Amino acid sequence: MAVKKRLVINFTGYEGLHPDAVRGRYLNSAADFNSLWRAKTQASRMSPQGQNIASMQIKTSGADWHTETEFCQYGTADIFDAYAARNVATRFATGLMAFLDFLLTGTFWRYLGTSWRFCIFFMWPFALACFITLVTIGVGLFPLFAGYNGLHLLWTIPLALAIGRLLIRWPGEKLFFSYLLDDWAAASDRIHRRNASLLRRRQAFADHLVEKLRGSDADEVVIIGHSLGTVPAVEAIADVWRNNPQLLKQKPVSLLAAGSCLLMIALHPRATGLREDVRVVLQDTPILWAEFQTINDIVHFYKSDPAAALGIKPRSEPIIRRIRFKHIHGAKRYARAKQNFFKMHLLFLKGAQIRNPYDIGMFVQGPFSFKDLVTTYHASAPPLDEVGKLAA
Repeated sequence: MAVKKRLVINFTGYEGLHPDAVRGRYLNSAADFNSLWRAKTQASRMSPQGQNIASMQIKTSGADWHTETEFCQYGTADIFDAYAARNVATRFATGLMAFLDFLLTGTFWRYLGTSWRFCIFFMWPFALACFITLVTIGVGLFPLFAGYNGLHLLWTIPLALAIGRLLIRWPGEKLFFSYLLDDWAAASDRIHRRNASLLRRRQAFADHLVEKLRGSDADEVVIIGHSLGTVPAVEAIADVWRNNPQLLKQKPVSLLAAGSCLLMIALHPRATGLREDVRVVLQDTPILWAEFQTINDIVHFYKSDPAAALGIKPRSEPIIRRIRFKHIHGAKRYARAKQNFFKMHLLFLKGAQIRNPYDIGMFVQGPFSFKDLVTTYHASAPPLDEVGKLAA
């Protein structure tokens, strides 16, 4: 199916990127798309449409094709800013509480049985937290361990606290220590419904999505969930279906789950609401669910199937595609990403530099329907020739 108008709903994960920053990141990807496919892109400014909700218009012209895309950004950067603004002690304590929550409920073992690589990501901040805690305790109580007079605690305890604070800041900040602790604290808050702001934002996303679906004359709708963004994406789709199911039937609607961390929350025993949302999307709606995974990224559930992992018999099996970033991005970009697991995770959102089936720019602004891209053309690059013309 040829597409001339598309509505894209973009859900970002645990990121502090506000709409204008997301716009900048996507335009960098669009520049790669233009270079690869000999296209030209024009984009408007982001127009605010709610708290961390904004929209821009993208017009793309190829050699013999033209598309218009309304790109809507749904984010929670302002809420995550509040997590980062807390003092060091609070961030440290809530992060460790989240660790115990996921460990003692058996969620970690479910991770291990679903995608063991994700367990490396899970353990990393908490291993560093344990190291910092042990060093702090060791320095603070050294006089007692060494048999010295207890009065020495008057200077070793303050010294230990200072060393602990220093380790949190360096190498902690360089290794995203506090950021990751906040990530898990927010995930725990979402599961236990402790953060009223997240609950209100869920309703705002669903309400806005209803408005967009009602008012759009697009040929198709593509809902993108990257990383933890897949969670609010699924919630919004399920909420729309419960109250306005006809809106998901009137035109093709697809969910693109890129590097999904949905199971990070859905595998927790208390996340019954999210599991029901996933069931609704997979069993009841006509949504096309396509998931992309890669072995190089530990910040998602590689080799997982959300339906199988959650024991859901879907209406249509989700499409699971496993990709290799070295076949998508140039050697320099790929080499830089290998030095940083966050950069590797974000390669899902970078524009393709090599012609291949996974191309975020093609999904957002290309002339082919998302369904065709993940089914008909899933084994090779879309049919545009060397000058960017549609293949005969």
